[in-house]
Amino acid sequence: MIFRSPYSVSVLFFVLCLTRFATSSATGQSPPVINVLFPAGGKAGQAVVVTASGSNLQGLQKLHSNIPGFQCERLDGGRFRLTIPEGVMPGLYDLWGQSDNGLSAPRTFAISNRTEHQETEPNDSASAAISIPIDAVINGRIDKVSDVDFFQFSARQGHRVVVECWAERIDSRLRAVLEVFDLAGRRLAVNRGYFGIDPLIDFRVPADGGYIIKVQDLISAGSAEHYYRLDIDTGPRVAFSLPNVVERGQTSRVVLFGWNLSKSGNLAAGTAKHTDDNAVHFDQIEVEIPAALARESWPLPVKLLPPQAVLAGASFPYFLRGSHAPVPIGVTDVPVVADHRDNHSPSSAQRIDVPCEVSGQLATADERDWFTIQARRGEVFQLEAFGQRIQSPVDLQVRVLDAAGERELARFSDEVRNSSGPFPTAHLDPAGRWVCPADGRYLLTISSLIGGSKTDLRRTYRLSIHREEPDFELIALPRRDNLSALNIPRGGREAIDLLALRRRGLQGAIRVFAKDLPAGIECPDVWLGPGVDRATVIVSAQRDAAPFGELKLDGVAADVPELDGKSSPIVTADIIPKVAAPSAADIRRPVLGGTIVRTGTPNGWGRITSQMPLAVAGDSPLRITADAHEMLDHHLYGKLQVRHSPGSFLDVAVHVEWQDAGRQEAVRCIGVGLPELVQNQTTKIPPGQQKGYVSFYLPPALPVGRYSLVIHGETSLLAQGKKPETVVVYSNPVTFDVHPAAFLVEVDPFTEKRVKRGDVIKVTYSSKRLNGFIGKMHTELAVPGRVTEVSGFLGRGETFVGQSETGALQIIINGDAPLGRQSDLRLLTVGVLEEKPVFFGSSSLPLEVVE
Repeated sequence: MIFRSPYSVSVLFFVLCLTRFATSSATGQSPPVINVLFPAGGKAGQAVVVTASGSNLQGLQKLHSNIPGFQCERLDGGRFRLTIPEGVMPGLYDLWGQSDNGLSAPRTFAISNRTEHQETEPNDSASAAISIPIDAVINGRIDKVSDVDFFQFSARQGHRVVVECWAERIDSRLRAVLEVFDLAGRRLAVNRGYFGIDPLIDFRVPADGGYIIKVQDLISAGSAEHYYRLDIDTGPRVAFSLPNVVERGQTSRVVLFGWNLSKSGNLAAGTAKHTDDNAVHFDQIEVEIPAALARESWPLPVKLLPPQAVLAGASFPYFLRGSHAPVPIGVTDVPVVADHRDNHSPSSAQRIDVPCEVSGQLATADERDWFTIQARRGEVFQLEAFGQRIQSPVDLQVRVLDAAGERELARFSDEVRNSSGPFPTAHLDPAGRWVCPADGRYLLTISSLIGGSKTDLRRTYRLSIHREEPDFELIALPRRDNLSALNIPRGGREAIDLLALRRRGLQGAIRVFAKDLPAGIECPDVWLGPGVDRATVIVSAQRDAAPFGELKLDGVAADVPELDGKSSPIVTADIIPKVAAPSAADIRRPVLGGTIVRTGTPNGWGRITSQMPLAVAGDSPLRITADAHEMLDHHLYGKLQVRHSPGSFLDVAVHVEWQDAGRQEAVRCIGVGLPELVQNQTTKIPPGQQKGYVSFYLPPALPVGRYSLVIHGETSLLAQGKKPETVVVYSNPVTFDVHPAAFLVEVDPFTEKRVKRGDVIKVTYSSKRLNGFIGKMHTELAVPGRVTEVSGFLGRGETFVGQSETGALQIIINGDAPLGRQSDLRLLTVGVLEEKPVFFGSSSLPLEVVE
C-alpha cells in the first residue's frame, strides 16, 4: 500500500494566474520593487550604508526591518544609513522599502559579529586578488557575465579556515562555486553546494603562507542581482545539532557539530571532541539547553523556505557564544528519543513508545534505522519524517512492516506537489497515515534513498510518530504582485492569498481572523471549508488610516456544530450561526507571511517572512461590495432568506460604487478563493449599472460546512494622454454555510435547449428527497434575485406533496425574451417544513433563445 502525504494543497492555477501576474493595481500606482540591497549585511553594533536599486523607487522614504532597535537614515541616491544595535543576534533578517506608493517585498539582510569589508575592483584574476583578513565577511558581486572574483588571505599551518559563500540564502541569483588555490596556482579545494546550493570549504591550512579564493557563478552568469557574502573564518561555526528537537519546557542536552568549536568558550557547559573520517570532519561540543530556552520563538533569524513553515512556530534559535550564527532547534510536546547506534537491523530494532519524536542519524552508506512499537487493532498513527526540511542532505523513506520484517504494510511518499507555482511547497520528506490491522508488534524503518558511498554526519533526521491529532500551518502571500508587500488603497480593499498546509488528518474547517489591527484597518474573518486549502483574506483601509502598520492573523480549527451533517437538517434561526471564541483546547496557529523572492525561475522561489507589514497608499477609483444573503421575494412565501445546501445556487450580488460618480465603466467579475469542487463563474456589469450577480452552483458532492469567497472585479480606465489601464479591485469576503440537503433538483437532460420567441415548452424535472425529508416542495422558474417574474419568460409553478418527486413546468418564451444563451435561468424548489419555507434546491435550465 502506498500512502500519500497528509499535506493536501489544491492548485487553482486559473484564478491564481488571473491576478498574481497582473501588473495593474487598484490605485493605478506601482509599488516599489527592490531588486538589490547592497551590501546585503552589516555588523552588530555598527552602522552601514546600503544602496537600494530596482524599479519604482522614486520617493523611497525609508527602510523597515524586524531587527530589534534598528534605525534607518535616508541619504541620497537610494542610499540609507542603517544602524544595528550592539547585541543583536547574528543571523538573517528582513528589510522592506517604503515609498509614497507603498511597500516593497522584503529583502534578506544578514547581521554578523565579524569585521565587514566590501569587494573592490579590479579583482578578476589571481594576480589582482584583493588581500583580505581572516575572520571577516566580504560583500561582493559577480556583476557581469563570466565575471570572477579573487581574494588572497594568509594563514598558518594547521589552522582550520572555513570559507563559506552566502548567496541563495540572502535572495541572490548567484549559483556560487568556491575554489581555494595556493600561490603556485594549484587547486586545493572546491565546492559547489553545501548548505543547499551555497558552497562551503573546510580548509585545513597545509603550510604557512598565502592562499587564493576564487568565486564565480556555476554557469558564468552575472548581474547586479548576483551578489554574495563571503565568510573567511577561524572562529566557531555550528552546522547542526543532535538531537535536533527537544521537549518543550524541559532542560535538555544536545551535541553541536561544527568547526572550531573549542574556541567558543562553552567548554564549561559540556565536552568537546573532534571526529575525523574519510568524508567529514566535525568538532562536537555538548551543551545544556535550559528549560526556559526550550520554547518556540518567532521570528527566527534564519531562512525558512515554504515547506519549512511547520518549523516556524515550533523552533528556537540556539546561539553558541562566539559563533557566526544560531542553529534552529525544534520543540515538541512529546518525549524525544535518540536513536541507538546499533538499531540497524530488524533483530536489533529499538523499542519506542507512541507518541514520540525520534532524532537520529544515517551517517554511513545505506544505513537503516529500525524501531519497534506495540499497537492495537484500529489504532491510527500519523508518521512524518523531517530531512530536507531540516537542511539534511537526505531523501528519506519510511516504511511499516510486520514483526518479522518480511511483509511491508505501508510506505510513505514525499510531498512532491507544488501548491502555488512561484511559491513552491513541495519537498522530499515522507508522511502519512497508518491504521493498525491487528494487535501486536510492528517494525518501523527509516532510510535515505541517496545515502551515497561515504560517511556524512550531516545526514540527520527527525521522525514524528503521533496518534491522529490534526494540525495545520497557514501562510499568507500578497496577491496583487509577486514583488510587493500588502499595499491597500485609501478607502479601498486589498487581497492576500491564504495557503493551508493540513497535517495529521485535519479535514475540517479553519477560521482565520485578525488581531491587534492598526487603527483604520479592517480585516473580516474568512473560512477555509472542509478540505479547502486556499482562501482569500481581504484587508481594507479607511481614508484616515496610518500609512504603515502590521497585519497579524491567527487560524483556528473550528467546525460549526450545526453543520456537522450528523444532526437534523432543520435550519437554525441564523443563516450564519455564531461561533464561540477560540478556547485553549482549540488548534490555533499564527498565520505566517510569505514572499516571492525572484520571478522567472522555473520551479518558483519563495520564502517565509518574519512579519506581514502593510502600507496604505493611493486611492481606489471604485469599490465593489458582495452580498450572498439577499432576501428573495416569493409570491407564495413572501420574503425568503435562502439557505444553501449541496445542489443549489449561491447567488452573490455585486454592488459597484464609483468614487467619481460621473465615471461609469463596465466591470468584469469573477470569484476567487472558491472551494475546489465549485466551478468558477463570471459576469459583466454593463456601464451605468451599479449591480450584478455572480452565481455559483454548489455541487451535490460539496461537503457540509462553512466557506468564504471573494469577488474579483476589474475595469479599464483611460487616463488623459495614456493608454487604457486595467484596474483590479476586490469585494469584501462572503461567508456562507452549506447545510445538509433535503432534496436534489435535476432538470431532465433531454429537455429542449434551443427555443424561439413565442414557443411554449414543457420542462420535466425531478426533486429527489434526501435525509428523510417528506415535506411539501414547490418549484418555480427563477434567475438570481428573482422568482417567477423572470423577464422574457412565463412559467407556472408546481407543488409536490406526499412522496411525489417528479413533475413538469410549462414555460412560455415571450416575444421580448433576450436572445442568446440564458446562463442564469434555473428551476428553484422550496421545501416546506411545518408550513415554513426552510429548504432550497436548484437546477440550471440552459435555454438558448434564437430568432
